[in-house]
Amino acid sequence: MGEVALKYRLMPESPDSDTDAIVDAIPAVIPDDASFGAHEVQPFAYGLKAVMIVIIGIDRDGFATEVEDGLNSLANVQTVILEEQSLI
Repeated sequence: MGEVALKYRLMPESPDSDTDAIVDAIPAVIPDDASFGAHEVQPFAYGLKAVMIVIIGIDRDGFATEVEDGLNSLANVQTVILEEQSLI
């Protein structure tokens, strides 16, 4: 089996949300066979900042769903959007 890279955009609940705290909490909510790759905080709109992240893991059934479920459980995150998925 190969590996897959998942690129997500996390949108905080408000402009006052602590993006550093969101990034710090990510490794605890992703599956054990996933690794947290790069991240970047980008200005979005109206003072909001999007947190762009990359998660790498084994290309298996249900992997992306498990990652998304974990990311959706993060405090102060309103939406989780899969921007890109590719085999590596």
